[in-house]
Amino acid sequence: MGENRGIAALGVDRGGTWTRVAALDGRLRLFKTARFRTTPLRSLPKVLVPLVSRWPGGAAAPLVIATRGAFSREWKKPFLFKALAGKLNLRQVISDAEAAHYAAFGGKDGLLLIAGTGAVVFGGRPGAFRKTGGFNPPSGDPGSGRWLGRQYLKMRGRLREAGKMGHGRSAAYAKKLLLLALGGHGHASRMTAQAQAELAALLKEAAGDGRKPVKVALAGGLISHFHFRSGFIKAARAALAGRRLSFIEAALPAEQAAARLALPQRRKTK
Repeated sequence: MGENRGIAALGVDRGGTWTRVAALDGRLRLFKTARFRTTPLRSLPKVLVPLVSRWPGGAAAPLVIATRGAFSREWKKPFLFKALAGKLNLRQVISDAEAAHYAAFGGKDGLLLIAGTGAVVFGGRPGAFRKTGGFNPPSGDPGSGRWLGRQYLKMRGRLREAGKMGHGRSAAYAKKLLLLALGGHGHASRMTAQAQAELAALLKEAAGDGRKPVKVALAGGLISHFHFRSGFIKAARAALAGRRLSFIEAALPAEQAAARLALPQRRKTK
């Protein structure tokens, strides 16, 4: 029983706006959680080390960090291992998509659509992903939170401000546009519907041709908005008419999935 009282594994999910930390005990129960604003990656160890070190067994517990750009920016992984050496027990650095995909499909095939600050679909399974979208053009991925936030700023005559904002800050304005749309604002409603259609088209592209059933998990701050999510699902069913389309819920948050992947037996079976 004693081994279950402390932290057995730690997981970090570094998203576009928020970074979330989860600590699990030996029975995979949630032991501790934390959330803080996402800052440049080089500052993450300065926040993470004192935070986790205060938790019982936190410094010694195996840790997996899931972050944006884990593979596209090759410096991130070696930087984190070097910065955390002798401070935390970092075992692996993975993409945030890998953590979210594992949270939904447990290592099996499926389509993960992430609509938050950016917008991207990952098909296949961890280690053999097929990526659709997520190119992050200057205007934001079509349909993403950043894209919608920029639409709001444009509508208010403030688009020039977006260039000075980080991606997360500009994406935060999407919430204001969605609130206007709920209130019946015509232009905001049209922009919301366009965003939902863009995401549906992205999903259709990722699903490819054929008649195989399509299983989709949804993740990201934008898609978590109930009314936006329901409108997107309608748009997706229309875009994939004739295909069997099902939406599944992630069994656990991405930071908890990362923590489970930190456990040796989980890494062997994923």
